[in-house]
Amino acid sequence: MHLSVEELLHYTDEERERWEKWFHENGEDLLRMPNGGERDTTIGALILHMFGPELRYVQRLRGEPLTEYRGRPCHHIDGVFGYGLETRKQMRSFVRKAQAEDWVQVHELNIAGQQYRASTRKIIMHALLHEIRHWAQVARVMRERGFLPPGDHDLLTSAALI
Repeated sequence: MHLSVEELLHYTDEERERWEKWFHENGEDLLRMPNGGERDTTIGALILHMFGPELRYVQRLRGEPLTEYRGRPCHHIDGVFGYGLETRKQMRSFVRKAQAEDWVQVHELNIAGQQYRASTRKIIMHALLHEIRHWAQVARVMRERGFLPPGDHDLLTSAALI
């Protein structure tokens, strides 16, 4: 038996809801909190970086033009998490419509000048794991700055596995 894409979608939906509520409770200004590095230099920009690639991977799989997400407003909770709802809607639509043969189709991807070969399944799983890794990064930054992240983030304690 395998962990399914649907289960990871459910788990990441829970995380998004938990964090959105937490930002509403703790203040929108936390989205402006600095985050190290040259790109995604605020927590809000980092959260957009979780959501943007989700949409871009679906667009790649559909053969559509890629939507640019960097530069979007990233310091307002409703805007950032509203964008996440848009990207998730596209991801769920793709997942629901994909047939068995679609999941094993191999794609050639050029991302930031690098060439990759990956199946549809690997690309979708990558997008979901990418988000999970970055939520852990947000949690760490918040802890380091004296804020207690919201709830328990373990897959084991989520409602995702039925």
